[in-house]
Amino acid sequence: MKKFLVSILAAALMLGAAACGSNDTTSTENNPPTPPTGESGGQFDNLGGGGTGTIAEAKDTTEVEQTIAAAVIDLADLSAQTDISGATEIAATDEAVTITEAGNYVLTGNYTAGVTVTVENGETTHLFLKNANITNENDIALYNSNKKSALIVTVVDGTENTVFNSGLTAKGKTVNAVEVKGELMINGTGKLSVTSESKNAVKVSKGLKIVDAEIVVDSANHGIAANTINAKDCTITVANAAKDGLQAECDDEVTEFTYDEGYISLVNVKYTSNTKGDGMQADTYLYIGGGEYDITTVGEWVTYSTENIATYELETDDYRWSKSGSTYKKIASDEVSRYSTSNLYALAQGCKGLKVGEIDYEVENEDGTTTEGTVYDGDYTIVIDGGTFNINTPDDGVHANSGDVIINDGTFTISTLDDGIGSDNITKINGGKVTVLTSYEGIEGAYVEIGGGEIDVYATDDGINAASDDVTDEHIIISGGTTIVNAGGDGLDSNGSVLISGGTVFVHGPTNGGNASLDSESGIVVNGGYLIAVGSSGMVETPAQNSSQNVVSYTASSTIAAGSTISLRDSSGNVITSITTKKVCQSVIISCPELTKGSSYSVYVGDTQAYSFTVSSTITGSSGQGGFGPGGNMGPGGGFGLRGRN
Repeated sequence: MKKFLVSILAAALMLGAAACGSNDTTSTENNPPTPPTGESGGQFDNLGGGGTGTIAEAKDTTEVEQTIAAAVIDLADLSAQTDISGATEIAATDEAVTITEAGNYVLTGNYTAGVTVTVENGETTHLFLKNANITNENDIALYNSNKKSALIVTVVDGTENTVFNSGLTAKGKTVNAVEVKGELMINGTGKLSVTSESKNAVKVSKGLKIVDAEIVVDSANHGIAANTINAKDCTITVANAAKDGLQAECDDEVTEFTYDEGYISLVNVKYTSNTKGDGMQADTYLYIGGGEYDITTVGEWVTYSTENIATYELETDDYRWSKSGSTYKKIASDEVSRYSTSNLYALAQGCKGLKVGEIDYEVENEDGTTTEGTVYDGDYTIVIDGGTFNINTPDDGVHANSGDVIINDGTFTISTLDDGIGSDNITKINGGKVTVLTSYEGIEGAYVEIGGGEIDVYATDDGINAASDDVTDEHIIISGGTTIVNAGGDGLDSNGSVLISGGTVFVHGPTNGGNASLDSESGIVVNGGYLIAVGSSGMVETPAQNSSQNVVSYTASSTIAAGSTISLRDSSGNVITSITTKKVCQSVIISCPELTKGSSYSVYVGDTQAYSFTVSSTITGSSGQGGFGPGGNMGPGGGFGLRGRN
């Protein structure tokens, strides 16, 4: 993301000219540095780049994907355990019900003082809910007290069942509506509605498994919280939750990073949620294999104050938002200082759509002391193998802390005020259809890799951004699929390198001169595929000279109107590739396999021939002034950098 002050531009240009070996530093405006020349016979206009670009290698995520795929639990046996015959009926009552012996029990009618299960270690109790209504105004409504026992709840076919609690206990504590200290398994094809006006709707200390059933929860805290969540072929609706819809949290006693705890695994689930926290949040990993997911989060905004920082455990850096009317807008980190603190806002809590990464643990040393455990980049992982996703959130749509987001398939429609899809490590899209309708940055990660699929991104800042506070070799690699970017900031922006080796890439870049359709620190290499990048002409960076596929860079003498069709045509007038501009532009960069050395071509704007050329070198460009190289450097591959890392 290029950010610079216009007031220092003239001085910077002089420094850049000196760095590039200009013989006359008294007037860089009249004597720009000389970039590579093409067959057109003139210098490129506003051309940076050139030089030798870094060719990045894709990251291998095979091991973690295989590990997560192997961990998916088969719930077929649980699905079959619905035989109610022989089960003991427990009569409806206004008295508290306590079950002390393992067995099969049927609940029908109203149980207004709650149901508690207390059985021996290792025992399993099976409850069949058959139009049962379990309430307990000021305590847990359905409770299994033994953490070494299991509870199966069958929601009988054709029945509707409820569990409800409200208020505080006699000791003034909030409590969950359903609380299971051990493992909870829910099956059957009926409906279960759980409401807690006190705390979580469902809280499970160990594992939660759901198959076939329809579950609806409404909660004053988390909707459903467990150590692990496995669900298949079921419907889960979080009608309202003050915090996360689904939360999988590791045990407090965990002493090392493990994929055995803190995960969510959903296969062919229909999930709908409306939350003030995250739609789903897992400590270690989130796996989704098919289904339908409609996720809405509603952020709570707070003003800048020491009281709010303490109350909501915020950092000063969290205040990155401004407000206009009822609309909030994210502020670039290097622009926050321009705002009065009274005009800064933060989200009181995270409210992302899909999120992974929270685990904290301590390791006991040989001398008896403890140290904080380390979670390495790539440990936390989101893997999505399919499904339909509609995500609407003020926070990130999909995000992995200190980890990876891997999308192999699925259809995504994301509207957000922050990042559409992002990670602190690898963001990899191998297939599916991703549409980011609104975002601050569309797709983000230290390493962004696109190998397939259909991607359409709108961002007020960078469209696709490779950035990190922890690494220095960030990259964007596009090797397949169709990628369309519409960005107010940089279109493709890498704090390291960019490699395009396949697929189709259309970039509708910025209209302001402080950003570019293509931007990198270590160069842009094009070795294949179709690339058309249009945008402003102030900070143009072209691909590097060591690209194996030829490139043409054209800058119009005046802006090209929005809605114009820009095409590359061969000497016979046949259209090779084209783009219809989404907004005004002036710079046009095109690369495709058909651009061959010794052949002649033309760039057309509408039906008007704007520029004709013959390819004689890797980079061909129209005549004009010199420009900026990687990272805002003056001239081809050298000089000063104005923007720094972001």
